[in-house]
Amino acid sequence: MNIDNYKILISNLPVRQQGFTTKRKTWTKAEGEIQWLKNLNDKLFSDNKTLTISRQDIFQTNEVREAIIKTIYWGYTAGMRGNHFVNILKHIETIEKVLLTLKEKSKPTTNDFFDLTLTFKNVAGLGLSTYSKLLYFSKISFNDNPCLILDQRLIDVFASNIYSNFKQLNKINYNNAEKKYLDFLQLSRQLAYELETQGENIELFLFIFGNNLKTIKTTKPKISNTWNGYCPESLLKGKTVRMRLNQYDFFESVETGLQICIISGVQAVILNFRGKGKFRTSESYGDEVENGEILSPQNTDRPPFNNPITTFGESEEIENYIATIQ
Repeated sequence: MNIDNYKILISNLPVRQQGFTTKRKTWTKAEGEIQWLKNLNDKLFSDNKTLTISRQDIFQTNEVREAIIKTIYWGYTAGMRGNHFVNILKHIETIEKVLLTLKEKSKPTTNDFFDLTLTFKNVAGLGLSTYSKLLYFSKISFNDNPCLILDQRLIDVFASNIYSNFKQLNKINYNNAEKKYLDFLQLSRQLAYELETQGENIELFLFIFGNNLKTIKTTKPKISNTWNGYCPESLLKGKTVRMRLNQYDFFESVETGLQICIISGVQAVILNFRGKGKFRTSESYGDEVENGEILSPQNTDRPPFNNPITTFGESEEIENYIATIQ
């Protein structure tokens, strides 16, 4: 499957409006261990039991620590596994420093990313799924490729090898995803350029639809070898287009220029050259005069353009012939 087929959908996804709701009680246990968290939660939740956060809300948060907490609440509404959240908060200053350093650097490189991974290995619970969210919401790039979220859901999509655009990542799994993260960013940036969209749109599309789309097999339209007055070329594309009499006494498709010479009641010879749209002043259409003539190929340059008499059989023969007409 090619992701290009969904270009319009991808470009119109309301990415920044994607929001999730979390409950205050999910995080109260951590408040008992991290003193400053209670004060921040009082600010965020106010007197409400729940908090809904969108991507845009996080992007509009200027204070780094608050943005980190909002990112976690947005990405893990039901809480993090085990003591991951508390472990992360115990290293909050380290995380803040890394993010601020990268934001201030003009052009972070591959080496900067490797340094980041070494630092974050010392923070239990801070894996790629979490820190890629932090990098994305911090608007950090590596090698000029904007950071995006890469979690298990997207990894499963790439591993399934559904989309040919990401075949380079078909060997990915969570254990090697960190090493392939920069490849993911580069591929996404290139694809976003080709689709005239943003990388985050592609990321959200893969998150929502990635492994939930099934290719629908379509059947090519087939047509009869008996002319019904309409353009055979258009009928093969599932369209009904009229043919109008032109100045040369041929019926010409008003859309494709395909021409047919009629031997009334006998043959409808599809000419091997197209018309120029020079129609008669008085309008006359093929569907008004057709008599079930048999569609035939042009095999001579002189009228009646089909000598010896040859007719089309299957629809495929007509399609193949029309494909040769310039």
